[in-house]
Amino acid sequence: MIAQPAPIPHAPYLQRLAAFIHYCGLIIVATLSPTTYDAPTRRALACLFCLGTWQTASGYLLGNLLVSAVLAQIVAVTAASYGLSHLALEALVRVFVVELLPLVVALFVALRVAPFTLQQLGRHPQRPALRTIVPYVAANALAVIVLAILGGISAIAVAYLVVHGFNLWALPDYSRLIGLVFDLPLTLAFAGKLLFFAFTVGIAPTSVVLDLNPAERNSRDIRVMARLLVMLLLIEAGFLIIQRL
Repeated sequence: MIAQPAPIPHAPYLQRLAAFIHYCGLIIVATLSPTTYDAPTRRALACLFCLGTWQTASGYLLGNLLVSAVLAQIVAVTAASYGLSHLALEALVRVFVVELLPLVVALFVALRVAPFTLQQLGRHPQRPALRTIVPYVAANALAVIVLAILGGISAIAVAYLVVHGFNLWALPDYSRLIGLVFDLPLTLAFAGKLLFFAFTVGIAPTSVVLDLNPAERNSRDIRVMARLLVMLLLIEAGFLIIQRL
């Protein structure tokens, strides 16, 4: 049985931070433990995954296709004006798909699921059991991963269509380019950043259970959202620094 951290509704900042780190460790262990997923937990996970992913996938993909097409056109025209057309697709894949897309997906999912998570978990008078929290963490994390993968594939396809149209003659070279961009170090970095973003979006909104004092409901929700945004920015900044080393 995993121990529950002690509630600290009025603790100072450092104690709140220590409790949050402790909570992250507990919830990660519980989320990755197969014994956590009994029948009610799996059922709740399926419902939350449908809410966070499939109900938003169509709108997200439509917006992603439009943004990808606009960015691809801008990059292609700008590169052509400088005689660098052969670098347009590589620049788009490296900048948009690798650097921007994971952060955009994390923010999109967070804005979609965080209010619902705060509402559902924040109404409990006492700290809910970990099996009640785990479906929210797992569903939100899976939503980030699934939408990022779908968005990356659609952005890569749209970039090819904008630059080369429906001609298939450039497809082998484009496939080779994607393979060169996603070499082993970059693939590991991309996967690591995506996992960090996924767990952050999964865990941060559920940290509302660390402070269930109804008198501090407004400030509590603001703290949770601020914690989420700060963690996402720190992860993005950390990976940018690591890539420059």
